[in-house]
Amino acid sequence: MNGTGDKRVLVALWMNGVFGQDVMDGIHDWMREKAAPWRIRFADSAALFNASLRWMAERKALDGVITYYSDPKVVAGLSRAGIPCVSLGEWLGDQGGTAAQTEAAPAAPASARVCADLPAIAAAIAEHLFSRADFRAAGYVESYFDHGWSRHRGNAIAAELSRRGFEPRRFLHYGRPSVNDASGGPDFAGLADWLRAIPKPAAVICANDATADDAIRLCESLGIAVPRDVAVAGIDDNPVFCRHASPNITSARLDGRRAGFLAASALAAMMDGDPPPPPEALRYAASISRRASTAATPSIGDIVQKAIDFIDLNACRGIGLADVVRHCCYSRTLVALRFRQMTGKSIVRAIRERRLDEARRYLRETAMPAEEIAPLCGYESASALHRAFTRETGTTMGKWRAAAKGG
Repeated sequence: MNGTGDKRVLVALWMNGVFGQDVMDGIHDWMREKAAPWRIRFADSAALFNASLRWMAERKALDGVITYYSDPKVVAGLSRAGIPCVSLGEWLGDQGGTAAQTEAAPAAPASARVCADLPAIAAAIAEHLFSRADFRAAGYVESYFDHGWSRHRGNAIAAELSRRGFEPRRFLHYGRPSVNDASGGPDFAGLADWLRAIPKPAAVICANDATADDAIRLCESLGIAVPRDVAVAGIDDNPVFCRHASPNITSARLDGRRAGFLAASALAAMMDGDPPPPPEALRYAASISRRASTAATPSIGDIVQKAIDFIDLNACRGIGLADVVRHCCYSRTLVALRFRQMTGKSIVRAIRERRLDEARRYLRETAMPAEEIAPLCGYESASALHRAFTRETGTTMGKWRAAAKGG
């Protein structure tokens, strides 16, 4: 069965960062591939999800659910009502029990869980770090709150570090005020002591990019050089932190697009009456966004990271290869060669991809016409943007926008 048809689907995603947007893109990828005219209702918070769930269920206008807010009680209730549900496998909190209890609980018959392949993600981060420098120590800094997702990430990273011969050093960086506990603050003193004590040079992997940003700021205040003394990597590739920290933060970008595609495929099968796919078929990995917080030797790493950071910040201002070379202060041949060796692409290609990323964002998040988007993305005209977009994506801007907005 192909799961196509005019289905009424509630999609609930956390949109703080890029993961939720990528998941939505993946859902639309599947819908386009299968020509599935789903009618999607969207919720971007747990409260709105619960309210929408009640409203749609009461009106018998709900055929399936894809949700980041995977409260086991809600999932069980949907199963009893015969409404298939697909949950995404990292939690905002340990809802309905401890993380271990939640993870160990069997899935309801009409439910499935799409999960991050944490061992593969840990291996990708470690491979990036340890292929660029020799470290005396390596560790993991957990998030501010005692949430399941942070511990699960840490367990996978600790296992990978052990596999590579390191004693995993972990810091429990809890205490930032939240709706659950507004009495404390970040344990900056404890993290500062931990950063002072870890043998240098060290590789430090953080639960997310906000935590990586804190670690980098503390290193600066302590006179610890990043990345010379401590190389810092985050997870999630949140541009709010990664592109505006100094140095820019290397981060693992979870493949939300793949997660969304898998979630839509699984939900379609269950709405057709098929059993949920096996757990091993519902895993997604990550790619590494390389930035200056893990730069390697000056002959390769520093040059390329300087070029990457400059492109990230200036691609939409109409820069070209000459501008990047001038910023790096090395010869054109050396910069272009090192850039291709490390990234697998040319500088011109990297600039083009960054511009198109911004164009997609404007198409997805605004109603601006191409004439207004083009100059904001470094194109001389709307027609130039149209040509570049069609050449790279294989579709028109209008069709892409309609699909991204669920039209």
